[in-house]
Amino acid sequence: MKNMMSVDLEDFYCDLPFSKWKNYEGRVINNTQKILDLFEKYNVKATFFTLGFIAEKYPELIEEIQSKGHEIASHGYQHLDARNISKNDFENDLKKSLNILESITKEKIKGFRAPFFSVNKKNVWVLDILKKYLKYDSSIFPAKTPMYGISDAITHPYKISDDSPLIENKNGDFYEIPPLILKLPLRNIPVAGGFFLRFLPIQLIKFSIKKMNEKGFPAMCYIHPKDLDPEMPKISQYAWHYYWGLNNSTQKFENLLKNFEFNSVRENLKI
Repeated sequence: MKNMMSVDLEDFYCDLPFSKWKNYEGRVINNTQKILDLFEKYNVKATFFTLGFIAEKYPELIEEIQSKGHEIASHGYQHLDARNISKNDFENDLKKSLNILESITKEKIKGFRAPFFSVNKKNVWVLDILKKYLKYDSSIFPAKTPMYGISDAITHPYKISDDSPLIENKNGDFYEIPPLILKLPLRNIPVAGGFFLRFLPIQLIKFSIKKMNEKGFPAMCYIHPKDLDPEMPKISQYAWHYYWGLNNSTQKFENLLKNFEFNSVRENLKI
C-alpha cells in the first residue's frame, strides 16, 4: 500500500510572531533540498503544505518542487494559529496564500494544513471555510497533546459530514486526512512526524504505519525542513523539543522512505 508523505514547508523561525521573521536568515532552501534529494533517491512523491510567505520569497523553490512531480498545497500565509484568530482573518490569510501559490504553480490548489494542527472542537468552522476553496484538509490530529489535537477524532482518511467535520460521510466530497497515530486502549499516541519522528523509536513509527495499513488505510506522515537541520540556530523562545533528536533525524527519516512506499495526497486520493 502507498502511504502519504507531506512536508510543512516553512522556515525554522516561522513559529515566532510574523513581525520577528525579518530578523532571521533563511535556511529553508538548503534543508528542503535535503528532502528533495531523499525523495528522488527513494522515488517518493509528496504533498508540500507551503506557507504563502515562503512561496512569495522563494518562488523558484516552489517551481523546483513542482517540477519534480510533488503536490503544492497551502499552509496559510503567516503561519497563524487558527485557535487565536477570527473567521475573517483566517479566510483572508488562506486566500492570500492560495493566490500566491496558484500564481506560481498555475494549478488549482486542493489541500490545506493548519499551522500547529490548530483545528479543535471549538473552531471546526475552519472546515466550512476550507470547503469553499479546496478538496481536502489535513489539520485534525486525532490525539491529545499539550499543544493540540482532538483525542476522539477519526484516525483514518475520511470524507466529512456536512453536520460535523468529526463525523464521516462516505458520500461526501471533502476529505480530512489525519496525521498518523498509534491507537492504544487508553489513548492515541501521535507518531506521524516532526518532533515525534525525532523523539520516538523508529521501530514504533514503522509498527504504527503497518497497523494503519492492516486496517486498509494509508498512513499520513510529515516532516519539516528544520527537522533535518542539526545546525538549526538557537532561538530563546523555543523549548527543548525543537532541538531534540536533530542529529539522528535524517537517518530515521531515510529509514521510513526506504521501507515504505509514499505518494502525495493528490495521487493517493485521485483528486
